[in-house]
Amino acid sequence: MSSRQPFEHRANTQVITLSEVTHEFAEPERLRLQVSPKVRKKSLDIGSLAYVIRGKNESNSDDRGTPVVIESFVEKRRELIVRLLESFVGQRDATVLGRWNHIESFIDWLNTHGYREVFASAAQAQQAYRDYTAHLNHQIANQKLKPVSAKNSQFQVCQVIELLYPEDSHHILAGAVLIIAEKGSEAASAAHVEVYRDVCLTIAQQCSAFVLNNQPYPFVVTIRDYEVVGFPSNHGWVGPFKESPLSYNAGERRIATVEEYRAAADKLGRRIRHKTTLVRELARSQASLDAANEEEHYWHRLKVAGLAAKAYASLFLMITGATPTEFDQFSYADALDVEKSPIKKELSAVKFRAGGKATLYNIGRDTGLPLLKDYLKLREWILNGVEHERLFFTMPAINEQVSTNNEFSEFKTSELLNKFFKSISGNFLDPKVPRLSPRMMRKHKSLGMHTAGVSPSTVAATLNHSLEVNLSTYSEATPEQQEAEFGQFWQAMHHAAQVVRERSQRPAEGEIATAAGHCDGFNQPIPVRDLGAVAIEPNCRSQYGCLCCEHYICHSDEEDLLKLASLQYVINAVRNAAPDTAHAEALYKELSIRIEFILEALGERSDAVKQLVETIKVRVFEYGEITPFWESRLSRYEKMGVVF
Repeated sequence: MSSRQPFEHRANTQVITLSEVTHEFAEPERLRLQVSPKVRKKSLDIGSLAYVIRGKNESNSDDRGTPVVIESFVEKRRELIVRLLESFVGQRDATVLGRWNHIESFIDWLNTHGYREVFASAAQAQQAYRDYTAHLNHQIANQKLKPVSAKNSQFQVCQVIELLYPEDSHHILAGAVLIIAEKGSEAASAAHVEVYRDVCLTIAQQCSAFVLNNQPYPFVVTIRDYEVVGFPSNHGWVGPFKESPLSYNAGERRIATVEEYRAAADKLGRRIRHKTTLVRELARSQASLDAANEEEHYWHRLKVAGLAAKAYASLFLMITGATPTEFDQFSYADALDVEKSPIKKELSAVKFRAGGKATLYNIGRDTGLPLLKDYLKLREWILNGVEHERLFFTMPAINEQVSTNNEFSEFKTSELLNKFFKSISGNFLDPKVPRLSPRMMRKHKSLGMHTAGVSPSTVAATLNHSLEVNLSTYSEATPEQQEAEFGQFWQAMHHAAQVVRERSQRPAEGEIATAAGHCDGFNQPIPVRDLGAVAIEPNCRSQYGCLCCEHYICHSDEEDLLKLASLQYVINAVRNAAPDTAHAEALYKELSIRIEFILEALGERSDAVKQLVETIKVRVFEYGEITPFWESRLSRYEKMGVVF
C-alpha cells in the first residue's frame, strides 16, 4: 500500500442478501452483497466499484471488504452499483458470483487504464468497451485467455452497458466486433462412447450387486473380455491396465504370500524388504480383507457404492442429454413418480440460461426405467435412512482413517464426473480412451438422433435448446462418420475424374445435351456402381442426379462448364436458404462438392480450360449469369419461398 495514497477499509459498510437488492440505498458505495455460503463465504464488495483505486487484503480470510483510497470515490458510479444489484434479481447465487468475477475484472482494468469517468457518457462508455475488447483479443492472441472465456467477459460487459444505457446500448456496442468462440468440443468417437458406456453400465450393475448382496472380497468386475479384481484398499483395483500391488495375488483372488511378494518385487526391480516387515504388511492386508467381509457398511464398500452411483449418473447423463446444471436439479420425488407411474417417464429441471424455463428429459421406459429402479435401490443403501431431496448427491469423504458422517451435499455433475473418470481410467477403462465430457455426451445423443433420421426440430426439442443452437453446435459428425464420408467422397471424386478424362475424349455421336452436361443413354438412368448409396438418385426428369449416373458426360467447353456452374449456383442457393438446413445439407452438399471437383479436374486439362473455368465462375457466382433452364428452376424456387 502506498503511503501517499493510504488504503483503508470503509467504515459502516452494510452487508445485504439477494433478497434485499431491490431496496433503496442512499449510499450504495457502502454495500457488500452476501451470496450463499455454499457458493462463497466472503461477501462481494460491490460498493467498492465506486472507487478508482482499489487494493487487496493480505489475507484471503479477511472479510472487511476491499480496501480503497477514499479520495478516489466517483459519485457517478453509484448508478452502476444500483443497476447491477437490480440485475441480480432472480439470479442463482452461482450465477451472481460468476457475473461479479467478470464485472470486477472489467472495472479493475478500467481503473488501471485511467478510465475514471467511464460511465459519464455514451461516448466514453463506447471507448472503454472498444479498448477492453481489444485487450481481450490481445490476451487471446498471446494464448493467455481462451476465446470462450474472452467471449464471456465481453458478454458481461455488454450487459453492464445495456443496463446503464438501455436506449443507446445498440450504438455503443456497435463500436467493437463481438468475439467469436469455438463452437463447443469435438464430437466423441463412437467407439470411445460405446466402451465408456459399457464400462459405466458394468460398474453400475456389478458394483451395486456387490454392496446390495454383501458379496465377499475380493470381487470381480467383468467388462467385455477382461476382468478387474477389487481388494479393500485405496489401491485395490487390479486389472489389465496397471501393475498389481505386491500384496495381492489377483489371479487367485487372495492376499499374496511372502514368496510371491518377493518374486513380484524382484521382477519389478524393487528393493526387497526384510521378511518381518513383509509379514506385518501382508497381515495388515489380510486383516483389512477380513474386516471388509465382516462389516456390511465397511468404508471401502461405501466407496464402491459411490463409484456405482457415479456410473449411474454418467449413464443417465448420456440417456437424457441434460446439461450439468439441470442434471444437478433432478429430484428424488420426480424419480419416484417415474418409477411408479405407468405413463410418466420424464425428469424435470429449470433451465436458468433460458430465463427459468421448465424442462423435461425423457429417460425412456425400456432403457432408462430399469436403470432408475436399480439405482434407487443402491441410493437407499447408501443413504441408510438419511433423506435427501435430490436424485443424486455428493457422498462424504470416505477413507480408511476418516469415519463417515451423514453430510450428503449437492451433486456437482461436472466436477464429480471428472473425478469419476480419473478414478476408472487405468483401472476399469483403457487409459487411451479420452474423457467424455457432459457436452460431448449431449452432442453424441444429438448426432445419434440425427443419424437415425429424426427431424432437427425434434432433436433440438429433446435436448431443450433452439434449432439454431443444435445445428451450429451439436450436429458435427463423429470421427468415424467423417472418415466414412471422406472415403465415399474420394471414391465419387475418382469416378468423376475418370468421366472427365475418358468420356470427354469420346466422339459426340449418340450424346444428348442435358441441363447438367451431356448423356449417352438418356431415359436409362443407372446409378454409378462404385458409389454405393447416394443422396440423389439419377433421374432424367430432374437433372440433379446426372452426376451420379453411369451415362453422364462432361465436356471441357463453355457450354458444359456453364451448365455445371449454374447447377452449383442453384443448389447452393437452396442450401443457404432452406428452412430445414440439415435436410438440405444432406441432400445437396455432396453434389456441390462433386461439381467443384469436376470443375477443378477439367481445369487441370490445360491452361486454356483452366482460364475458361475461372471466367465461367465469375460470370455465374459474381454476376448471376446462369443457363435458361436453371434460371427457370431458380425462379420457381423463389415463388415457392425456398430461396430468398
